[in-house]
Amino acid sequence: MSDVLSQQEIDALLSAIKSGEIHASDVTDKQEKVKVYDFKRAMRYSKDQLRSITRIHENFARLLTTYLSAQLRTYVQIEIDLVDQVTYHEFIASIPSRTVLNVFAVHPMDGKMVMEINPQVTYAVLERLLGGQGAPVNRNGSLTEIETVLMKKIFSRAFNLYTDAWENIERIRVNWEGIESNPQFIQIAAPNDTVIIIVLHTTIGEITGRMTLCLPHLILEPVLSKLTSQQWLSSLAKSNSPSEDVIKQNLDNVIIPVIAELGRATIPISDVLNLQVGDVIGIETGKVRVKVGEHTRFLGNPGTQKGHYAVQIDQVIDTEGDHL
Repeated sequence: MSDVLSQQEIDALLSAIKSGEIHASDVTDKQEKVKVYDFKRAMRYSKDQLRSITRIHENFARLLTTYLSAQLRTYVQIEIDLVDQVTYHEFIASIPSRTVLNVFAVHPMDGKMVMEINPQVTYAVLERLLGGQGAPVNRNGSLTEIETVLMKKIFSRAFNLYTDAWENIERIRVNWEGIESNPQFIQIAAPNDTVIIIVLHTTIGEITGRMTLCLPHLILEPVLSKLTSQQWLSSLAKSNSPSEDVIKQNLDNVIIPVIAELGRATIPISDVLNLQVGDVIGIETGKVRVKVGEHTRFLGNPGTQKGHYAVQIDQVIDTEGDHL
């Protein structure tokens, strides 16, 4: 049916309304639902993609917790507080004017990401690295050269773990590029570009603070098609299910001790204490017991082969689980 009524159809409709055959409310256009969309803050990522990003960084948070606990030798707990998409301008506006910003280059995306570390977390890390107790420190100003070198060392190694967190989705390389204290001096995206922020609630000893990762769209765009629950589960299954051939190949190279037991004897402890060089102990002979590790797996007969003592396997001893 055409959207434009002919004159004859219009006249017929008016006549039906006058005669009461139909009511005006029956021909009122249905109001379409209008969804508000802010073009200044474009939402580029679906909920499914955000969930995948959250899973990746939950894994990274666990790896980072273990790493920092070992390096700082104190209690460390890192958990995800928030994963959201905001504009780069909103991210810059949300962090303190004086903070610690680690800049990393991400390959093969040829983009950069930022990790903002609150001063209280930064100084807790430095206190522990320099032999302190990690007590709260009130300081203003930039890091010294020594402190910068220490932060570079600890976090450049930490972000080797970031590649491990992404390995089920994409193989990436992350290189530490530098430290900045003023967020206005870092421009990894346009002000209105959408970025993903991952806020990590961090506890080091008795100090609590946060670390925030900022991932621009340039880094995530090449892997968006892989950031789905289905893709995540399939890649996880592949990574956790090595082929049977690989397992067998690895087991073939395992070296285990094999012991041939010629006989056994049972004697009182007093005789053991009085044993001297030249004494003879009578043993119960029979089949030679061949042990693999600590368990007897074969029985055999003793002999020689090419001038060496040897055992000829005569019987295989089956144990529970051999055929699983």
